[in-house]
Amino acid sequence: MDDASDQVAPNPVFSRDLAVLIGVLAVLEGSLMGDGDVPEHLTERLRHRFAREGLLDPEASERAFRQAINNLNHRLRYGLGEYPELPPPIPVLDLT
Repeated sequence: MDDASDQVAPNPVFSRDLAVLIGVLAVLEGSLMGDGDVPEHLTERLRHRFAREGLLDPEASERAFRQAINNLNHRLRYGLGEYPELPPPIPVLDLT
């Protein structure tokens, strides 16, 4: 995450929008940790989007994908004001 796309967004975002996105990411991460109830085509589309934005290596593992989701979730929480400074990555569980 060290390129020009790491610039702060030019316009503010509504707190409720961040709260919804945080919830969506939490549900997604939880579902990926569970019994695999996220359809594969949706998982692949999301992985591709994360990779396209530079948040995930295209060949990354399932755990790395969950880590990228978790990292994004905490950056959004920082944006919402839940943290006084940008938090370091919090390692996700290794499910293997």
